[in-house]
Amino acid sequence: MKIIWAMDAFEDNKELNQKMALCLKQLNQLTQADIQPLYLLRENEIVLPTYEVPTWVTDHSRTAESLFLEVLEDYNLPFLKDPKVIPHASQSHAGAAETLVEYAKQVKADLIVVGSHSRQGFQRFILGSFAESLLLQSSIPVLVIGTHTNRLNNFKNIMFPTEFGDHSKDNFRHVLDVAKIFNSEITLLHIITRPVESLFDLETRPQVYNYKGKMLTLEQIIEHQIEYQKQRAQHWIEWAQKEGVTAHFIVDNSFRAVDEIILESIDRLEMDLVIMEAQSGPMSAAILGSYSRNVARKAHCPVYVITRKFYEKPEERYIETPSP
Repeated sequence: MKIIWAMDAFEDNKELNQKMALCLKQLNQLTQADIQPLYLLRENEIVLPTYEVPTWVTDHSRTAESLFLEVLEDYNLPFLKDPKVIPHASQSHAGAAETLVEYAKQVKADLIVVGSHSRQGFQRFILGSFAESLLLQSSIPVLVIGTHTNRLNNFKNIMFPTEFGDHSKDNFRHVLDVAKIFNSEITLLHIITRPVESLFDLETRPQVYNYKGKMLTLEQIIEHQIEYQKQRAQHWIEWAQKEGVTAHFIVDNSFRAVDEIILESIDRLEMDLVIMEAQSGPMSAAILGSYSRNVARKAHCPVYVITRKFYEKPEERYIETPSP
C-alpha cells in the first residue's frame, strides 16, 4: 500500500501537522504502507536575488527538500520514505491539486492524506481550500484530517453513511477492504430524507398517494421506505459477515440535516473513522459541498472520502490486504 502525505510544511500549521503525524503512525502500524511526504512548491515561494548566485541556490527543489527534511524531524516518523518536493506554476488550489493527483497516479498511490484548516464563511471564500479542491479532482481516495479532529488512536470503528445509490455497492466493497486492513467494525448509516410533500400545509396536500399501486398516506409511505431500507441494510450486514467483517446498521428518520445527523452520530457512537461517498453526475460539486465537505470540516475523527473520479476507475477500486 502506498500513501502520499500532502503536507503544508512551511506554514504555521504545527498542531494540524502533529495530528496528521499521529494518524500516519496508526496507518503505518496497521498497514506497513510506504508513506511519502510531499510538498507542492509554488514557483514564487522562493525569491532569488538578481545578481549571480551559486548553482545550488538556484536549485529550488533541492533547497526546499533539505528544509522539508528538517521540518519532518520534529514529528519523529522514522518510517517515512524520502520526501518529495514538486514545483508548480499554478496560482490556484485547483491547479495545485491537479499536480498532486498526477504525481499520486504516477507512483500508484492508494491514498492521499491531507489536512484541512476548516475555514468557513468569508475567510474560506477568499482563501479557498486545497483539501476541498483535491476532493473534487482526485481519482484516489483522500483522508482528511481537520482542525477539529481529536480521535486519532485507532480505526476500530468505521461509520459509512450511504444512500444506497448507483455506486454505493462498489463503495461498500471498498469499505470492506479498508475494514479488513484496519481490523474494524462497520456501522452503516442511512438517512431517510423528509418527503417534499410533508412541507405542504395539511389542508392543501392530498390525504393519500398512489404508492406502488396502493393508496397510502404520507406516513404509511415513510414507514414503507424505512422498512425497505432496513431490509437493504440487513443484506449488506450479511454480506459483510460473509467477508469476515462485523457490521451494524442505523436507519435515521429524524428528518434533520444530513451532515448534522452524521456529525452527531460520529460523536454519539464514538466513531474512529467516517468513510464518505461522493456523488456522481452534474450535481456532485453541490452535493459534496453540502454533505461531505461539511463533515470533513467539522468531524472529530478522520474523514476518508471515496471521490467521484474514483468511480471512473473500477479496476483500481480495490486494495490488497497486507499479509500477516
